Amino acid sequence: MNDLAHLGRLLMASFLAVFTILVSSAGACEAPDGDHDLVVAIRSAEPFTFSGPDGLPRGFAVDLWHSVSTDIDRTTAFVVCGSIDEQEAGLRGGTIDVVISPLTITADRMRRYDFSQQYLSSGLTLAVAQSGAIDFEVAIETIVDTIFQPTVARAIILFLLLNLITAFLLRALMRSVPAGLNEGETAGPIRTWLAYSLEAVARTSGLKGFGDSFATLMGKIFEMVMAVVGTALSAMILGVITSAFVGAIGESPPVASHALPTMKIATLRCSTAQEFLREQYVDASDRMDATNEKKALLDKRSDWLECNASDDHSKSIFTMDDDGMAGGVVLTRSWDQAVEQLYTGQVDAVLGDWIALSYLSRRSPYDGNVTVQGSVYRNEPYGWAISRANESDYLRRAIDSALIVRMRDTEWRKRIENTLGSGAIAPN
Repeated sequence: MNDLAHLGRLLMASFLAVFTILVSSAGACEAPDGDHDLVVAIRSAEPFTFSGPDGLPRGFAVDLWHSVSTDIDRTTAFVVCGSIDEQEAGLRGGTIDVVISPLTITADRMRRYDFSQQYLSSGLTLAVAQSGAIDFEVAIETIVDTIFQPTVARAIILFLLLNLITAFLLRALMRSVPAGLNEGETAGPIRTWLAYSLEAVARTSGLKGFGDSFATLMGKIFEMVMAVVGTALSAMILGVITSAFVGAIGESPPVASHALPTMKIATLRCSTAQEFLREQYVDASDRMDATNEKKALLDKRSDWLECNASDDHSKSIFTMDDDGMAGGVVLTRSWDQAVEQLYTGQVDAVLGDWIALSYLSRRSPYDGNVTVQGSVYRNEPYGWAISRANESDYLRRAIDSALIVRMRDTEWRKRIENTLGSGAIAPN
């Protein structure tokens, strides 16, 4: 009887072991091929990391890793993971040494694995569908921000000072020049040439009629110069206003974070964006009275937004059940899947990485159809995740040293903007 019980326990243990292996492998990253010193994981996260048409790793972070790895003197095998939680499972288990796909450095993650030196700063923002209407609030905000930029303010002040100095000098010259010719006098060749030149300029530049109220030649010059200066100043102001209103076409005013629970949002599964959205649902619930029936629904939604590593890894999209309340959430495995949800009208907005969303919004078919909020809800530092299972101290120091050398390079900013787009250094 005891032997049967022992055999039963062995069978059960074997079954559980096989089941555990099957479950873990269902959510595992690809196995590396060949001999290698380091296993480096990527996932689909343009423009940082993605697989090219030939199946080889591509992206800004991949190029940076190739450069850094020459200093580390280690051979590399790339593996592709389907999601952030798959990469994290590999880091904790030691099957992955480094993750170079974008990961925000957080205290919670640093309790489970190491991070390299921060190499880039991004932030959480919102992407929404672009409309053809002019958003006057955005236009006015752009005008105010432009005018009060330190460089613009200095340029306006300098322009006005030069205007006053020119007016003062011309006025002084006018006082030293006779009002006209005395009887019997004839104009000299220089004065005659200047008078004809001034008449030619007036006729060809649209200034004919300016200066006619002055009897002296210098008076005419003074009024014409002031007309040119006034026209230039008006053109500059008109240019700023026109640029602001053209830029505001299709733009939307920033959405406050507390309004996110009222919208249907797509975001990346198990990302800091998902956790930030969950926090907004928790805050919305805390603001509710205990007797409000919506409070229970908000609590249920916040529970659903907890990252669950045991979810079905064969699914690429997770959609929150319709509970009758406004808003909702769709979780995707990549940013391009989230933006596709917005482009096809499945969601109201995408909450996610500022750099990734800005990059995707400039690509076909999203260019002109998706716009990204100019401000961020919070800044997020990016680093490479490093497993603690395999010589992590040496590896982290070697990676940090190589990254610092490259970030000190004067061409660092140019390389980032060439790959990620102008203004990709920081969102604020």
